[in-house]
Amino acid sequence: YCDPLHFLKQNITTFPLNVGLRLIVGYGAILLFLILTGCSTANLISEDRRKEWTPLQSEKSIQQLQQEVLRQMDPFNRYQRGKIMRVTASDTWNSTLIRWMTPLDLDKQKFQAHLELYHQGIEYTFLNGEKKEQTIGFDGQSYEYVTTEKRYTESTGSSLYLGPLQSYLEWCQTLMRHPTKKILGMREINNIPYWIVYTIEGSVEKLDQHDQYLIYINAQNNRIDYVEFTMRDLMKSYKGVVHYKDYKTVEGILMPFWIGIANGIFQPDFDHYFAIESIEFRSPD
Repeated sequence: YCDPLHFLKQNITTFPLNVGLRLIVGYGAILLFLILTGCSTANLISEDRRKEWTPLQSEKSIQQLQQEVLRQMDPFNRYQRGKIMRVTASDTWNSTLIRWMTPLDLDKQKFQAHLELYHQGIEYTFLNGEKKEQTIGFDGQSYEYVTTEKRYTESTGSSLYLGPLQSYLEWCQTLMRHPTKKILGMREINNIPYWIVYTIEGSVEKLDQHDQYLIYINAQNNRIDYVEFTMRDLMKSYKGVVHYKDYKTVEGILMPFWIGIANGIFQPDFDHYFAIESIEFRSPD
């Protein structure tokens, strides 16, 4: 099976088309992809997927593994006591086709984001390009600032970009605190053993309504290197992978300073990646 979206992502920017026509082709490709894949619900723990990991060879419990991971990632439990995270970073896109579907103007967009921890709320300020110093946000609904006035909008592009961005930045700290999780087994990737932990947002019986996550915990250092995820709000068949690396300690909290988004763990090309310059934790103004 050849993913038509992946093919077009790699080739559309080389077509000798004007921008308007390329946009039409881009939207057409997205529509084709939705038609071809939208009928099936992605399942990260299907029978075929279960063949990828080996059964547990130890008596380690999920509670023990959770404690070990949180002791490494947040030994003083400061993340849970935080209120706002401020991130200064750049978002570099290898896929102009997909970037067209977001509010971004540039293939390398610099920004500063303010996140409300443990609550849906993110504000994003452009630091370069035509939208420099403009601020948009998402708190369950998209909005923008016109001078100092906050105005809600119907921007699907903003919601589909900002909502996941907040998740990508938080999952390394929040998913292992999720109340419903279990160890599925172990898997070796690039000669590194990983614990595979599964969690879901809601009821297993309503799989098509709730997002699933596979958390890959590096058994050598108890850091989270990958998270496989579904995104039912985008389409039920969608699944992707977040790659975390370049961890640094910020106010006692271990945070990744490089985050890549791809279609799979072994996918050589990233749709886009975030290079983080700074992270701060603070209370509201």
